[in-house]
Amino acid sequence: MRKFASILLRLIFVAAVCVSGFLMMESPITVNVQNVRGMAQTVIKKSVNNTGDSRLKSTLKLAKDFGVEDKILEQLPKKYHHDMSYTSLYNLGASYQENGEVTAKSLSFPENNDVQKAVSKLLLNKINDGLKENQDQVNQSITIFHYCFFATILIFILSALLILFGKYWAAIILLIGSVGSFGVLQFIANQLVQWLESNVAQGISLTVSPILWGGLAVGVITALIWPLVLKLTKKE
Repeated sequence: MRKFASILLRLIFVAAVCVSGFLMMESPITVNVQNVRGMAQTVIKKSVNNTGDSRLKSTLKLAKDFGVEDKILEQLPKKYHHDMSYTSLYNLGASYQENGEVTAKSLSFPENNDVQKAVSKLLLNKINDGLKENQDQVNQSITIFHYCFFATILIFILSALLILFGKYWAAIILLIGSVGSFGVLQFIANQLVQWLESNVAQGISLTVSPILWGGLAVGVITALIWPLVLKLTKKE
């Protein structure tokens, strides 16, 4: 009976590791733009100044002169949110390396009307131009992230196996995996936002999903409790 209880406890802790790992890989940090229309104006002005497109300059001047600029921008959404998890970032990196550019679909840019399509194209051109300027560094960063992605999965699998076989140091591995994966995702998200603000426009913020915090909490609590539970079951 005691042996059965010990096995059951191990399976419960393995399940907790799996839940923590799943939440850490799938839960997002959200990129927020609270003023899409203001950002669009900034990007349009930058694009006009950088390209020197006289036709686009004339069009913008006409829009201002006739007072329809605001009406045009009203066709854009007020806010923009995009979730970034380990899995979505992995897919984004793989898509970029395969196609050599990011797309409106991969960044969830709205393209429901002509204005949204035009602004989406300008934003994507701005982003892709910046990526091409640093192509070697970008590809290197993506490759490193892909290694981190698989390493994180392996760490959670290793933690689960060590718990299943009743090893104390599973707690250390799980703690490293939980805290480390959370920290890495935060770091990458912050680096992306800083890059976007430098190369596209200001006014971007991040929000950590409560579910991601939950995944971290499950991993840390499981890691802290596991040695105590293992010690008590071995004494019995």
